[in-house]
Amino acid sequence: MLLSLVFGVLVDLDHLIDYWYSEGRVCFDLETFMATRYFKKRGRIFVLFHAWEYLPLVYFVWQALKGRKWAVAATSAMASHVVADHLANDLRPLGYFLWWRIKHRFQASAIIDWERADEVDARHADYRERAKRGEVSPPERLASLFV
Repeated sequence: MLLSLVFGVLVDLDHLIDYWYSEGRVCFDLETFMATRYFKKRGRIFVLFHAWEYLPLVYFVWQALKGRKWAVAATSAMASHVVADHLANDLRPLGYFLWWRIKHRFQASAIIDWERADEVDARHADYRERAKRGEVSPPERLASLFV
């Protein structure tokens, strides 16, 4: 369903805004973008489409426009995305609340737990090195797809 695609996947287009802000110009380098640490350059992260506050708004707007099924589809898609991102991206507990980001002027240090993020980066670097040497087992390779 197109609605699920928009609210579940295309919500990530806001990362382009952060990327361009960090680069200081409109450009694109896939490797830098996929590394997802580009926001360290300027110390700010916006991700304006990622916010818990939007969920009730999305629900009520779609409820009014198309009915309950559409509202549930849109809200579920967006909620799934925000929950997964929140758990996977080393965020502080309030990091995906827009009011929190505004209050802290979008300072990355108020949104991201850098200590945890650095630990995750170190584990990933260790994994890549071991993979180069052929020291990664098949179950570990499979698990790496999810962590």
